This record gives sequence, structure tokens and C-alpha cells, in this order.
Amino acid sequence: MTDQPDPTLIDEEQATDAGAQGLAAAALASQTMRLLHEALDASALDQKALAEKLDVTQGRVSQVLNGDGNMKIAAVARYLCALGYEARISATPLKPGLPELPRESRRRPASPTQPAVTEKRYVARVPKRSRVKTRNG
Repeated sequence: MTDQPDPTLIDEEQATDAGAQGLAAAALASQTMRLLHEALDASALDQKALAEKLDVTQGRVSQVLNGDGNMKIAAVARYLCALGYEARISATPLKPGLPELPRESRRRPASPTQPAVTEKRYVARVPKRSRVKTRNG
């Protein structure tokens, strides 16, 4: 008789590469959904207003917030930006000896003192030419 408890389903999944990868994907998806909900709760927007900012239907916003469908990273960034947040990602090593990522940011943060870009339109005005009929012959 052994004193070790029977392995759980999660333990069994974690024991294989494919299982560990699947669990990691599920955990990240769960964290992302939680983050989107927290950002929505902290913002002054409701689902309808968020949908208008994103130029999607309110149904799509609801679908995303309920975890239905597979979101691309770019979509997560757009949702967070529309809610007033910037997305950042990091990685924690699973094995001893691996460095945490990212070690240093290669991107400089945007300066809040940068002037806004403005667009100027120039219109060229050409005077009308008078029509002069010429006769051949």
C-alpha cells in the first residue's frame, strides 16, 4: 500500500507535453477573460459602448466576454486599448535556470508630452480657361 494519493486528472494532463501545453493555453485564456472583465468593470463603458468603439456588434462583445470563440492577440490588445488599457505580456520560467521574460523592454514608452499629429489639407485652385474656338481651314 502506498501513501501517495491517486493522481488527479490535472496531474495526468500535466505529465505529458501536449497536456501541459493545453493546460497552459486554458490558463492563459482564463486570465485574459478575467482581465477583460476587470478592464470593462473599471471603465465607464458598457458592452454597447465598447462595441461602438470597436466597430463590432454588441453580440460579438458579449461573445468575447463570455469566452466563446478564439480571440487573436491583436483583438485582445484592441479591446484593452478601447477600454483605456495597454496590454503587456511576460513569461515565468517553468524550469530552474531559465531567465524571466522579457528581460528588458526594447520599446520606449510613449512620451505624454509629444504633440498630437494634425492633418492639413491643401486645395489647389486653378483658374478656368476660357473656351476659344479655333477654325481650321
